[in-house]
Amino acid sequence: MNIPQDSLPRIVVIGCGFAGLKFCKNIDSSHYQVVLIDKNNYHTFQPLLYQVATSGLEPDSIIYPIRKIFQGKKNFFFRKTEVQRLLIK
Repeated sequence: MNIPQDSLPRIVVIGCGFAGLKFCKNIDSSHYQVVLIDKNNYHTFQPLLYQVATSGLEPDSIIYPIRKIFQGKKNFFFRKTEVQRLLIK
C-alpha cells in the first residue's frame, strides 16, 4: 500500500464514517502512524442526505474530500480501497 515503515505503532481505521472521522481527527498522530481506509475518497454528512433527495441541497453541500479534512496532519495516510471479509469455514 506504499506506506513508509516507521518506528511508531500503526493504527488502521476502516471506514470514514462519523466514528472513524472523529477518531482520526482526535488521535495524536505524533505518537502513532494512522492509516485510514475507505471505499470512497469523501465523507458524506448523512443527516442532510434527505435534503439532497428532496432537492433542498446540492450533493456537494454534504460531501467533503477526506484528504482535505486531514491535510497537514503528520503521520496520517489515506488509502481508497475496499475491505472484504474473508469467511473461513
